[in-house]
Amino acid sequence: MNVTFQKKPGVPALQIAFFWRMTVEITAPAAIGDHFIPELFFDYLFIQEGTVECIDQVRGERFSLSRQSLKTIHTHPLTFMYTTPLVLYGARLLLPFAETYWGKMQANRFLDETWAGSEAGGLDEFKSRVEEHLQRHRTRKLPYPMLSGGLEETGWLVHYSPRHKRRLYKELYGLSRRELQNVRNVQAFLEQTCDFGEQNPHIIQHVNPDVFHDQPHLNHSFKKTTGLSPVEYFEKSSILQDNLMSASYNAVPGL
Repeated sequence: MNVTFQKKPGVPALQIAFFWRMTVEITAPAAIGDHFIPELFFDYLFIQEGTVECIDQVRGERFSLSRQSLKTIHTHPLTFMYTTPLVLYGARLLLPFAETYWGKMQANRFLDETWAGSEAGGLDEFKSRVEEHLQRHRTRKLPYPMLSGGLEETGWLVHYSPRHKRRLYKELYGLSRRELQNVRNVQAFLEQTCDFGEQNPHIIQHVNPDVFHDQPHLNHSFKKTTGLSPVEYFEKSSILQDNLMSASYNAVPGL
């Protein structure tokens, strides 16, 4: 199997972390499974060649992705099934993108969106078209930014009641702050450099007491979010997400 992954710098003003293009080729046409866990990013996907089927075991759904779609934040894992040859373009969007999204945000969904026209036309052209579309359609929903970095709330929210803030989170992100924090906690663990290649990895060495009380707490939260234990996750390879995560941590330090 031959996999290529290219990326282009994003546009911070539009909350775009980076643009990317992935191809998957194999000698004989085949369906390839790919595990995908929750992250605090939105992903715009453009399927130029091949197909992508999504299996959502939590919701009991199995469906083919539209040629163009916006993957919103998920709170549970998914499995993608690719038919090859596959040519897939994408734009990874930061969490504050939700504050300027012009449509109705829904969590755990793939929203039909057409940002890049009928053809991708190469990574540079795809990048240009997506930038232009977001620039034209973005609409600021709040007078000031809601988050300053990560999940840190900005000062102007202090004047709102907990009930009103819960409503803002639901309207903007489709999720509660606690649900977002659960995903963030798993991300914080994955950001650490852990060697799980050894025969008996000692995960307890990598448990941040400010995030998880102990190893059982980590294991429970990690499996609830990803569908796998930490060791199972690091033993399982992913085609798309491994590339996206690597590019994300390089493009956006301190996620």
